[in-house]
Amino acid sequence: MQQSELGKRLTALRKERNLTQEELVEKSHVSVRTIQRIEAGEVLPRVSTIRILLNALGENYESFLTTNQVMETPQTNLPTANRNNLLIAVIAGALYLIAEVILGTLDILWMEEGRNWGFRMNATYITLSCVMVIAYFFFAQGFIALSNVFENKLLKVAAYLLIVGTVGNAILDVSTLSVESFETIWIPYALSAIITGAMSIVFGMALIQLQDGMGELSRVAGILEIVLGCILVTVVLFFVSYIILIPATVLEIIILYRGYEYLSKPTEPTPQLG
Repeated sequence: MQQSELGKRLTALRKERNLTQEELVEKSHVSVRTIQRIEAGEVLPRVSTIRILLNALGENYESFLTTNQVMETPQTNLPTANRNNLLIAVIAGALYLIAEVILGTLDILWMEEGRNWGFRMNATYITLSCVMVIAYFFFAQGFIALSNVFENKLLKVAAYLLIVGTVGNAILDVSTLSVESFETIWIPYALSAIITGAMSIVFGMALIQLQDGMGELSRVAGILEIVLGCILVTVVLFFVSYIILIPATVLEIIILYRGYEYLSKPTEPTPQLG
């Protein structure tokens, strides 16, 4: 299907459903600018975006085709696996957030109590760190699933980088529990904050790219991640980052759940482009 023809047919279909572009934005969570460019024939959208728009318009994919061809892509086999990953990721994200908040509180206590914990507190901290890392791994798998659905390579790369970064940060935290002087560990923590901040910025950019599929919420979460990354890069504002981390993670959990809802809807064959 040619670019201009696709735009004309989507426009006609939207008007047939008596929907304005703004109303279609509400139903599909695709940005109004993207819809305008598609309808004007300025861009040839991704297959995933077409699927979202057709689903919002209540149109069967086969009836929208100009030929009887159906695109055979790996995506036709992905929904079930991705849907399961997203549901697990939602639960894991909530667990990760709880563990992260508790660990952040313990970090403050560790600083105030002279860094002299006994075996029980050290064991508790190590256990929570393990729980946090495992939870984050499954949480990030949800974004990897979304990257497959919406063909967002940057999101996949960022998710993998953050998994590695989370494991590294946990190892650093655990390995410094017995350190008595903070002066001896500030350099590795500063480097960790800078690297993690850079990865958060990349992740935020990837979330902003996801807004065509997951709506305005994804853009807001992306902006928060970028702000979080900038704060971490400064190093000196490290503890302030928790103020941004909590709402950003909550929004990301909601995005994953919306992705789960989207993939839970009945799917149809994907139209052939070209």
